[in-house]
Amino acid sequence: MNLPLNLPALLSGCLKALGRSSDWPDHFDLSPKGLQHSFIALVLSLPFYYICAAAVQIQRAKLAEGEASALPTAAFFIIWVLYAFMFVLCAYIFCLVFNKSDRFRPWVIVRHWTFFFAALLAAALFGLNMAGMLPFMPVVYAAFALYLGTLVIDIRYAQKIAGFEWGAAIFAGCIITAMSLMMILIGVAQYA
Repeated sequence: MNLPLNLPALLSGCLKALGRSSDWPDHFDLSPKGLQHSFIALVLSLPFYYICAAAVQIQRAKLAEGEASALPTAAFFIIWVLYAFMFVLCAYIFCLVFNKSDRFRPWVIVRHWTFFFAALLAAALFGLNMAGMLPFMPVVYAAFALYLGTLVIDIRYAQKIAGFEWGAAIFAGCIITAMSLMMILIGVAQYA
């Protein structure tokens, strides 16, 4: 797998999976090996989430007129692991309950790569803030809009990739997003 060369195709596949295009599977390796490779997307997104958390930590220090303390790496990593694998657990349970086990692998693969690109975008915004090129509040609003967009993404993928009816897709997307938000809030409480 030549990841740098495949990134444009993966991004295109993620966007096609959100739309009406039916050729989105052509952009992904939906085999068991592709599932393993999708977990690389999770690992590669770790620095992106760290940049976002570091920017928030720096802003907190500015508001408190103090010096920014380093992020507790172990706590950050544990929260990130729980956040990253919350979707896999939820998707697995939904696929078992709704008898859609054959759709689990493509759902996980596409979502992992989509969230890799979403985390990259958020990290780029927060990185520009840390470089002094963008003010903090517009970056936070953009990141919050991106996070809310992940709810739409989860609903759409549950409907299109996992094959749920709209009601079940909305339910699945809301539960997945709520569980992920719970992990983020636990992390925020750790840094407070």
